[in-house]
Formats: sequence, C-alpha cells, structure tokens
Amino acid sequence: MPRYFFDFWEDGNLIADKEGTDLPDFEAARDEGFLDLMELANDILPRNGAHELKLVVRDEAGRDVIALSLNYREEGL
Repeated sequence: MPRYFFDFWEDGNLIADKEGTDLPDFEAARDEGFLDLMELANDILPRNGAHELKLVVRDEAGRDVIALSLNYREEGL
C-alpha cells in the first residue's frame, strides 16, 4: 500500500508530516486530506482576522500530488 504524507500550512507556517499514512490509492489520500483539513479548520477557526490553511499531500517519492486550501476571512457587519 502506498504511503502519503500530509503537510499542513497555516498562514505560511509549515507543519511537516514526517511519518505518513498508508492508503490504498490517490483517491483515498485526497479524501483523507480533505477530512484532515476540515478537522484542522474546526480546531483553529474562528479566530479574529483572516487565515489561510493549506494541506499538501505528498507521495512516497516526495512529489506533491494535491494541494487543498481554505481561506477564512471574518468581516464585521
């Protein structure tokens, strides 16, 4: 089973995945990345201001295979 790595960026600061996760294929890695990004967003947001969250999935060879991002902006009304 291929191993994928999920690197998380918050406002330009990297938290690199050094262990990775074994998953059956790219589609499973994409789905896992989406769920991870939503979980991280739930933990981090909302905070005042704006935030950019990004999760980059790498394969075993270190190649980026997909990037998922979420931009948050809070506006007073």
